[in-house]
Amino acid sequence: GTVSVATEPGEGTTITISLPLTLSIIDGMLVRIAEVDYIIPLSVIDTIFAVDHEKIASSFQNVINIEGVQYPFYYLRDEFNIPGEPPAREEIIMVKYEDRKIGVVVDNITGEYQAVLKPLGKLYRNQDIFSGASILGDGTVALVLDTHQVINKFTRYNDMV
Repeated sequence: GTVSVATEPGEGTTITISLPLTLSIIDGMLVRIAEVDYIIPLSVIDTIFAVDHEKIASSFQNVINIEGVQYPFYYLRDEFNIPGEPPAREEIIMVKYEDRKIGVVVDNITGEYQAVLKPLGKLYRNQDIFSGASILGDGTVALVLDTHQVINKFTRYNDMV
């Protein structure tokens, strides 16, 4: 974008910030898997549970029982082929998908984050599971997950296996 400053002596100063239409601001939840940050839009999040990794690892066909209710889930560390040891306690974020709730498991939650959404470059144009990216305060990039597309993609993939 651009910033312009106009000053009128004795009148005041006007600072104008113009952002391209391709940018938008979303309220999201900043999450982490290994050393990678992701943002999940708050608008799709229903509830969040902390779960022992042992319970996730011992689940049958990616269905977990939480508070007497069975939820299907996607273990993003596996789906994204992220190597390394998961933490002993992970977070399962229940997202709204059509008329039900489906979990996505991440290592941990950093907190709420208001993200300036930037489009991905042409190299990532075919990655429909990411709706954009945001530059964090420390200069690192967090990809914004489109959970609807994540669920669609990995459901089709898992059904083919």
